[in-house]
Amino acid sequence: MTTTTASPPLTPGPLGTETVPLPSGPEAPSHARRAAVAFLRRTLPALTPDRHDDVLLIVSELVTNAVRHARGPSALTLTTTVGTLDIAVTDCSCVPPSPRAPDLTDGTGGMGLHIAEDLGARVFTEPIPGGKCVHAAFDDRPPTGPGK
Repeated sequence: MTTTTASPPLTPGPLGTETVPLPSGPEAPSHARRAAVAFLRRTLPALTPDRHDDVLLIVSELVTNAVRHARGPSALTLTTTVGTLDIAVTDCSCVPPSPRAPDLTDGTGGMGLHIAEDLGARVFTEPIPGGKCVHAAFDDRPPTGPGK
């Protein structure tokens, strides 16, 4: 687990939103991470390396959940406003995610939402026409999860 010291405030460079349609196969998480790296470089250049890694891990986890459970088109939307970063993954399943006990024996997961919350993100889901949008949002509050 990453040990993070308090990150500087999320004071962005250019404010912005970027939406990236994702492939529906196993390449979706790496595609999403590449898009997130470019977005962070452009909008949050002063982000600490630890927080940068946290964001990429959360992107991977949310996109992997969409690929595994929605089995259809998905998209990653990254948004910066003054003091916030929102990671949002939309998919074509109307079933909201529910945190479950991690399964460490057969590798079926169950850790993604827990990881996002442990890294200090506020995780929530909103229904959208034809599916849902799962958000992991960071703001200027210091991380409070385990190891922080």
